[in-house]
Amino acid sequence: MKKAVLSAGVGSVALAALMASCSSSSSAPPASNAIDASTQNPNVTSGIASLATSQWNAALTSCLAAETDGGTDCDARYCELIARTMLVVNEINTFLLPRYRRSLVDAPDAEVTDVQNLEQTDTYLENATTAAETVATLQCQFDLPHLPLVLGDAADPVLSGDVRGIWTPRDAHMLAALFDSITYGLQAEFMPVAVALPPDGGDPALPPLLESMREHLHTQDQLLFAQSVDAADASTPVGGWYDRNGNGIPDTADELLIDIFKPGTNDRVIDFSTAAFVKGTQMPLGALTPTASLPAARCGYQQFHVDDVISGTNVTTTDGMSFSPDGTQVVLPLASPTGKTQIYMMSPNGTGQTCLTCGQPGNNDGVRWRRGATADAMLFISDRDHPYATGNAGGGFGQELYVMRTNGSEPTRLTTSGAWATNYHEEWSPDGTQVIWGSTASYAWDVMIADFVEDDTGMHLTNQRALVHDTTWWETHGFTADNQYVITTNTQAGFQSTDLYAVNVSTGARTRLTSNLAWDEHGHLSPDSTAISWISGRWHPASVLALNDGSISPVFDFLWVVPGIFFEFLNAPAGYSSELTLMNADGSNIRELTKDDMVVADNQWSDDGTRIIFRETDPSTPANATTIKILTFDDCQGDAGASGGSAGDAATTDAVSDVGTDDAAAVTAH
Repeated sequence: MKKAVLSAGVGSVALAALMASCSSSSSAPPASNAIDASTQNPNVTSGIASLATSQWNAALTSCLAAETDGGTDCDARYCELIARTMLVVNEINTFLLPRYRRSLVDAPDAEVTDVQNLEQTDTYLENATTAAETVATLQCQFDLPHLPLVLGDAADPVLSGDVRGIWTPRDAHMLAALFDSITYGLQAEFMPVAVALPPDGGDPALPPLLESMREHLHTQDQLLFAQSVDAADASTPVGGWYDRNGNGIPDTADELLIDIFKPGTNDRVIDFSTAAFVKGTQMPLGALTPTASLPAARCGYQQFHVDDVISGTNVTTTDGMSFSPDGTQVVLPLASPTGKTQIYMMSPNGTGQTCLTCGQPGNNDGVRWRRGATADAMLFISDRDHPYATGNAGGGFGQELYVMRTNGSEPTRLTTSGAWATNYHEEWSPDGTQVIWGSTASYAWDVMIADFVEDDTGMHLTNQRALVHDTTWWETHGFTADNQYVITTNTQAGFQSTDLYAVNVSTGARTRLTSNLAWDEHGHLSPDSTAISWISGRWHPASVLALNDGSISPVFDFLWVVPGIFFEFLNAPAGYSSELTLMNADGSNIRELTKDDMVVADNQWSDDGTRIIFRETDPSTPANATTIKILTFDDCQGDAGASGGSAGDAATTDAVSDVGTDDAAAVTAH
C-alpha cells in the first residue's frame, strides 16, 4: 500500500468536525447542561458515564441497548453517534497518523496490517455515517456534560480538552460531512473511481460522497446562522455564532464559540474572542498596481521554454524552493537516503547536488534564500522540535520556522509553538529585513510579520505581530517591492474558494486580486513588479467547483482547508488540476503558462525576473510523481537566464497568446 499521505488531512478534518460539533447553537437551550437521570433511559446514563471515561466500546454497547429499549429515543441515538465518532477518532490516533509518519521502508508485514486497518476504518466510518444521518433526520438534541477529547499522540496531542454542552442537529450534519469527506478521501487515494466528463462539455457532477458532504454543509450553515448565541457563558456551553455586538447580523465583530475547555476550568482551549468572524465576503475585485504606472517590464512574458531540473522518487510534494541571488544555484527539498526530507543545493540543471541539512535532525524543507544586499541566510521549516509532527512545509502540525547560513551552518530556531501548530510559507522582504509567514499557533491561520535581526545574540525575529487573525484560511506568498503589501491566498469568498489578496502591512486592509471560482493560490510578484505568477484550477473542468461557488460559509475554513486540499485535488476531473498562470500586476492579461493537466504548486521567481522555478505533480501516478522545473522567458532584455545556464538539454516551448479575462480591473490597492 502506498504511503497514506491523506491521513494528515483526515486528522485535520476530524479536528474540524469535532470543533464544529462543539460550537452548536440550540433553538431552545436549557438553563444548564445538567441531566435529569429520573427520565433518562438507564442505558443512556450508563453510556454517558462510559463516554466520560473514554470507554468508547462500552458506551456504544449501552447506547445500542437503549435504542433496543426505546427505538427512536434521541438521547440513545446521539449517544451512539458520539461513541462511534470517538471510535473513528481513535482510529485516526492509533492508525492513520502513525501510518503517515512511518518510514518509507515498510516492515514486511506492514502491507497486510494496513489493509486490515483500512477495512476496520471503513467499517467505523460507515457505521458512524449511518448514525449521523439518523440523528440529523430525527433532529435530535443531546446534553452531554463531559467528553474527554484527545486528538493526536497522547504524549504530545494536537488537541486535548473537555467537550461540554449541547449537541444539536447541526452537529450531526457536520459529523456526516466529516465522515463523507474521510471516506471519499480514502477512496480517492486507494480505490479511485474514474469520473467522466459530460459529453456536451462543462464540469462533471460531484461524486456522490462529495455531493452528500455539500448537502450536509449547506444545512449546517443554515442552522448555524438561524439564531445567534446570547452570551459567551462557559457555565452554560451553547457554542456557535455569538452575536457580540447584538446587531443580528453575522459580522467580523462577532465570535465563533468552540466548547472545548481546559479540564477543570471554564477556559476554552480554542479562544476566538479576538479573531474576526467571517461568514463569507465577496469583496469587489481590485488590483495591486496599475500596469501603466509601472516602469517598462524587463521581459515581455510571452515567449518562454520549460526545462526539468530534477525528478524521481526522491522529489517530494512539499513546498519550498528558491534561486540564489545570482541565479547560479537553486535550493529545494528532496527525500534523503534516511527517508527524511532535507534541503539540497544544486545547479539549475540538477547537477552538483549538496545536502545542506543532512546532518541536522528532523524533516527540513520550505527553503527560501534571503534577498537584498546581504543574501547570507536561508529561511526554512523544520519539525525537529516536535517528535509527533505530521505534515510538511505545505501545512500540518509541529513545524517551526528556522534560519541558517547558505552553507547549512548556524541553524537557528525563530519560532516557538505548540505541537498543534505549523509555521509555514515564509518569505523574505525584498531588502531581507522582514519576514512573513503563516502560523496556526492560535488555531487560526494567522498572517504573521516580523523584523529579521542579526546582532550579538545571533539571528532572530523581533516585533512579531499578526497582520490577519480570523476564522478563514490564509497563506502567505511574498512582499511587494516597496514592502507596503504582502501577497496572500484567502478563502473569505466562500468555503474553500481561494483567491489572491494583497494585504496592506500598515493597516491590514485587503485588496482582492482574483475572483474566479476555481482554486487560485501561490501568488508571487515578479521582481520588476509588473507580473504575478500563481497556480490556478480555472483551466480544466472540475466537479469540486460546485463546492467553491460561495454558497457555503468559510467560517470553519481554518480547519477544513487541509483536508480540503486533498478532496479538492484528488482524482481529477472530480478534483482540480492546476497550471502555472501569469497576469499583469493590474489583473489584466491572464494566461496559462503550463498546459500539462497535472498539479502545479509552489513557485518562485529568480531575482533578475527572467525565470520561475516550480513544482509539478502527476496525482494519477501511484507515487505522485513530481518534477521540479524552471520556466525561462525568452523575450527579456539582455540574456535571459544567462547566469543560471541551461536547465536541461531538451526544452519544450509553448507560445503564449494574450488572453483577456473578467478578472481584469483598474482599481489600485490602497
